[in-house]
Amino acid sequence: MRTFTELCGNHQIIIMGSIINKKRLFSFLITFISLACAAQNPAVSGKVIDTNKQPVAFANVVLKAVVKDSTFMRTSFTDENGHFEIASDPDQKEYTLEINTIGYESYSAALEITANLKLPDIVLQASAKELDGVVIDQKRPVVTRKIDRLEFDVENSILSSDNAWEIVKKTPGVIASSDGLSIRGSSGILVTINDKKVYLTGTELKNLLENTDGSNIKSVEVITTPPAKYEAQGSAVLNIKMKKNIGGGYKGMATGAYVQSMYPKGVVATNHYYKGKKLTVFGGYMFGSGHYYGESKGDVKYFDANGDVSSTWKSIEKSNYRAKQQNSYNITAEYTIDSLNTFSAGFNGFQSLKSTALVDTPTYIYNSSGQLDSLFTSHNHRDYPEKNSTFTGSFEHKFNATHMLVLSSDYTSYYTNQDQDINTAFSLPDAAPYRQQDIQSDDTRRIDLLSVQADYNGQVGTTRIEGGMRYGKVDAENNFDYYSEIDGVPVPGNLSNMFLYDETIMAGYIGADREFGKWGFKLGLRGEHTKLEGDLETTGEVNSQNYFKLFPSAYALYKASDNHQIGFSYGKRIIRPQYGMLNPFRSYSTPFSYTTGNPQLQPTIAHNFGLQYTLKGKYMFGAFYRYEKDPFANITYQDYATSTIITEYTNISSNTSVGAEFNTNVELFPWWEAGTFLTAGYQQNSFQGADGTIREIDRWTFYGNTNNRFMLNKKKDFFAELSFFYSSATVYGAYKLGDISSLSISFRKRFWKENGEISLIFSDIYRGERQTTTTSYANQYSSYRSYGDTQSFRIQFRYRFGNQKLQDGKAVQKTEEQNRL
Repeated sequence: MRTFTELCGNHQIIIMGSIINKKRLFSFLITFISLACAAQNPAVSGKVIDTNKQPVAFANVVLKAVVKDSTFMRTSFTDENGHFEIASDPDQKEYTLEINTIGYESYSAALEITANLKLPDIVLQASAKELDGVVIDQKRPVVTRKIDRLEFDVENSILSSDNAWEIVKKTPGVIASSDGLSIRGSSGILVTINDKKVYLTGTELKNLLENTDGSNIKSVEVITTPPAKYEAQGSAVLNIKMKKNIGGGYKGMATGAYVQSMYPKGVVATNHYYKGKKLTVFGGYMFGSGHYYGESKGDVKYFDANGDVSSTWKSIEKSNYRAKQQNSYNITAEYTIDSLNTFSAGFNGFQSLKSTALVDTPTYIYNSSGQLDSLFTSHNHRDYPEKNSTFTGSFEHKFNATHMLVLSSDYTSYYTNQDQDINTAFSLPDAAPYRQQDIQSDDTRRIDLLSVQADYNGQVGTTRIEGGMRYGKVDAENNFDYYSEIDGVPVPGNLSNMFLYDETIMAGYIGADREFGKWGFKLGLRGEHTKLEGDLETTGEVNSQNYFKLFPSAYALYKASDNHQIGFSYGKRIIRPQYGMLNPFRSYSTPFSYTTGNPQLQPTIAHNFGLQYTLKGKYMFGAFYRYEKDPFANITYQDYATSTIITEYTNISSNTSVGAEFNTNVELFPWWEAGTFLTAGYQQNSFQGADGTIREIDRWTFYGNTNNRFMLNKKKDFFAELSFFYSSATVYGAYKLGDISSLSISFRKRFWKENGEISLIFSDIYRGERQTTTTSYANQYSSYRSYGDTQSFRIQFRYRFGNQKLQDGKAVQKTEEQNRL
């Protein structure tokens, strides 16, 4: 590690640099630090207290120039002791200072700043709207375009009665489906809470967000071009910002829900939070149990040398997954040593040790004349226990109100096992089975993740700077045992194997942003060195990669006036494959169908360009272009020699996406609010087919959703929502994906002084989320129409107790490596 120290006036800045000796990175860091130190502008500072002379922490502070046509505005917030400091514009002298926070009346004062100005204590008056510790201040969700992100502010809005998953689904630019989340057509995204990564497996992420109370969420940020402080992994970032702590005491929440889809499910959860003068403890527990259903109808065609259909295989797969005991738990303790130093430690985990599945797949084989020739039926029984646990720790030191250093570390232990027994009976039409085949496999995966990180944030004059470094380590061990027999006789050939995977990532970054009159600029550079080795012990095959890459990012925002803003962004990103994609073992569903990973997968490099225009602060237009080099995708192809359907992860040549988008959130009537998001574009994928030929597949695409929120009574405690989305046909790798749509309705009623709430939610009312996936080129043709049990009815009860004026603390911190499990 190297430490670069520069003295700038009375400020000392410490920048952590990467141990990698790269001249261009070194030059960039020095140049950036020099520019950051160049500007020293007059600043206004002060302390905010209440009528009891107690400091008001985390109040919003805004400094605006009052000169006509000026767009200068600087925002900040008070620290734990109520202090704040904001730098002014050297070209302006007259300003308006505004301070506001929940539970207090807004404060405003005119100022003239010609030199550093220290104000006398500012006293905020308690708000008259506060009732029994609950703030009754429903407002419309606000969408704000910032220089590097779009912020969906839901604090105290009608949406705050939703859980976090429902809020994310209604966030402009985010597409949520049974397969997960995507932004601008890319599913390679990072989900963070308070800028810290969360564990991102589809089911666990959904469980986490469904049991996060929406009233504790301040906003959701959609970062289509992430700045340098974020890991370079992922094409976009979805950041959920929680509210800050503003008082002491205890609060809690208990939730219970019953869900009826094809089969019943249930969940109960409880969360507790205590904040003392120095010690803060918060944690929660969730228990879920349920029966999940999936269905897929497939057609596979085989062709002869003349291109005519020689046989057609039709299958109907029905999957029944049972998770009897899903346990999620977390606890974090935060200790404030003094006003400048805070230490925290935590533990969280997930266990689902009694999970089983039964997948029945009858397959009918028709000859070229369309007559049934033969059939086979596979019964696949699976046990798939899973557990993981994470230990976290962090130390935060504030040098002053504008300079802070955070040291953090995480360790995760992950275990999963899939034990399969596939019994298949082969027969002729209207005849008893003439052959039995049994396939048994046991796939055990253990992964250990370690992350250590240091982040620095500061401000020199009007220039905000940030820098840091990160070390990540992955150790994975995959054991695969395989056995097959036909009519009790072992089948020759052993697919058993052991796969070892080690990965180390060293990263350093620096960034700065500043405003010049009507212009705002933000620049960043991140460098990451990756070293990995995948070792197939049984075969001796080794895949080694060792590379260093730079990831620049740049943003510009021009505020022509309060009604017109134009922005531009560019960022380079990397998308590394999930660990399961690298695992070469075969996961069979029938003797003629399996999925396998690829230890030779290369990372994807993505270039994102964006152009934004905001009209009157609420109508937002955007255009984007994304180019991905060597993206990976799962490609399905037919092996004619064995009549086997193989789904394999592989790098395809390129992906290109270009499009335009629009979103707004308006109040049509005092009782009716509506949010709308629309995007249209063009997608083109290049891939190498099973015949070795490079092919292109493209499609014009459209996506739109609308969320309508209704206030049904004068007391403002009875709500309804109507949501609808439509996604046109699109492409992914070698696949053509059919269009889908969905209609959902919900009702929510609050009672018991708004501490109690009951919700009724009807999702995917007409099963519009059925989707067809087709591969069609040369002698390859397969088509599947799938349904993921999305139609459901949910009844939920939630009760809040204790001092609900408190807000949730910091979320569990996760790492980029956890995101790839």
